[in-house]
This record gives sequence, structure tokens and C-alpha cells, in this order.
Amino acid sequence: MPARDGSSTMRSVPPAFDAGAFRHEVTQRAGAAVEQLRREIGTEHLYAVALVVSGEERFSWVALSANTEEGLARSAQAMGQEDPRHAGDAGRRLLRWNAPRWAWHDFAPAVRELALPDPDARTPAQDKAIYGALVGALRTLDRAGHFGRGADRCFLTLTVTCPRASKRFFQHGLKLLNPRPVWDRHHRESAPEPLIRCVNRAPRRERLRIWLALYEDLYLEWNTPIAEEARARGISPWEVEEQLVKFGAKAVPHLVDLVAHYGFASAFDRSRALETREVWLAGSALFLVRRIGLVTDRDVARLQRLVAEFVERDRRLRVASTLAENTARVLHDLRPRRFPPTEMHPNTFKLLNPDPFTAGAPAAPRR
Repeated sequence: MPARDGSSTMRSVPPAFDAGAFRHEVTQRAGAAVEQLRREIGTEHLYAVALVVSGEERFSWVALSANTEEGLARSAQAMGQEDPRHAGDAGRRLLRWNAPRWAWHDFAPAVRELALPDPDARTPAQDKAIYGALVGALRTLDRAGHFGRGADRCFLTLTVTCPRASKRFFQHGLKLLNPRPVWDRHHRESAPEPLIRCVNRAPRRERLRIWLALYEDLYLEWNTPIAEEARARGISPWEVEEQLVKFGAKAVPHLVDLVAHYGFASAFDRSRALETREVWLAGSALFLVRRIGLVTDRDVARLQRLVAEFVERDRRLRVASTLAENTARVLHDLRPRRFPPTEMHPNTFKLLNPDPFTAGAPAAPRR
């Protein structure tokens, strides 16, 4: 198309991508690498093979990774010496689908050397074609028997994944590449729903106690059996919050208990240069109270007393946690006609207008 000055201009066109040729190359290189891997692992039990891409879109590289049950146990044992969360069965479950931690991660240089179109000049259609070619290559190898046949095939899982893959991305590849028995087994072992259903079958009072305990365990990174099971199934404190919200007003006094119990812990963890896990838990419980919103006058009085205690504690500190201001802010949000907006010092994080929040509060018990 001619420009106004007489010169010609052309719209930038992304380079052509031959998905068929790319799929053929992936199939040939991955097939040879898998056969070599089987010879290397000997009698170890191969449970997963994956094509690993750099991210969930705009892939900049692709690698072939695999793991055995024995390799998984070795990785968990090594990591368990540094982090107790990875000790024993819990560690194996946490690492089971974390491809960058597999014993044979990126074991095929020929696959890693595959050229991909420039991510910055790539169209969404090309991204989709690359993903389809990767899935197609693994399907071709599967049909050729590289991953076993019959009942033996059901002991191995194929997928396309990436580091820190979302649940949606990981499960998409899982469903495309595996027979139903493999998907069903994965769902039973790693999906959050079976554990959630199990807890919610308990009587209501017991159910609330279990969810509160798990909420505490996950925030504080305690290694209780239910916390290990929850982590292996990808359940975070935020999923537990969703369960606690369902209890409404019945959960509020227990959440205030958590604020009172952990809110007076040391505010900062110098080794991490962050607030301590205890303060995180107290703050999370506090804002969950606000989210539920169904508070009694007794709950309000307890929160007032906590503001007074936090303010008194903060007088002795150069820099405080934000719990005094946060508690006062929650009171304002819950009872805006009674409590004014908060004012906080920008450098010390101390509450500057505590009087309206502590007026009429019951006396604090001796600690």
C-alpha cells in the first residue's frame, strides 16, 4: 500500500509456522528420547512423561521430562532434609506433578533444541497450533506403544504442562492425553473436591472445628496430617476461607479468637523480611470477620477491646504491625454510623485516632 510520500509500506506479517512439520520433529525426537530413557531407568517404575513449555502462552521453549516412583522418592527425601513439608508421603505428593523437580526433567537435548516462532511476533493461532502439535506428538507415540499397552498404559500419565501450571492448564493436557481410568485416579488422588466432601460429611459443629483447624495449620505451615493432605490436593487457606464463610455468624467468634490469640505475636520475621505467619493469620481472620459481616454486639465489644490492647502494645514499638488500624477499620466497616474512618501513621503503621474505637470497650483481662 503506497504511503503519502510515495514510498510503500507493508503490514508486518508473522513468519509462517508449519505445524505438521513441527509435530513430526517433536514425535521423532521425543520417541527416540523415551526409548533411551526406558533403557536408562531399568526396573524403575515410570509414572509420568510430559512435554513442558515455558508458560501457559507464548511458549519460548519446550522440554521433555519424566519421572519414576523411585526418582520421586529420592527427590522428596533430599528436599525433606531442608524443608520438613517434603518429608515422607506428603513430600512425594507435593512433588508428584511438579515437573521441574522430576528426576528426569529436561532429559532430551534434541527436544529442547526445537525452534519455536518468536513469542513477540506470534499470533494466538500459532500458539494454539504449537500446543496442538505437542499434544499430537504424544498421542502418536502413545498409539505406537511407547508408553505401554492395555492395563500397563493406565499406570503412566501423559500431559503438556509448564512450571507453576494452573489447575486449568495442567488438567486440560491431562484430559486430552489419557484414558479415563488415568484421569479418574488423578482426580481421586489430587483433586480438592474429595477432601472437601469428606470434611463436609461431618456434623456441622465438628465440620466448623475441622475447617478452623485446617485454616490455622495452612497459614502457620504446620505439618498435621490434614494439612499435608490439603496441600497435596492444592487446597490453600483461601479455599478454606470459602468454606468458613458458609458458617456465617457461627464462625465469627472463633475467628475473633484467632485474632486475639495470634495478634500479639512478634510482628516481623527478620529472616524473611516479612510479617510473621501468626500476624498474617490474625489479619486474615480479621478481614474474614468483615466479609461475613454478621457480628453481634458481643463480637463488636471484643474487637474494641482488641483495638485498645493493640494500641497499648504498639506504644512500646517503634514500628508496629497494622493490626490496630485494621481492627479499627473493620469496626468502621461493620458499624459505620458508630465508628469513624481510621487514621494511620504512614511510617510507623500506628493507629492515630484510637479513642472513638476504644470508648465504651470492656476492660481488658490481665494477660
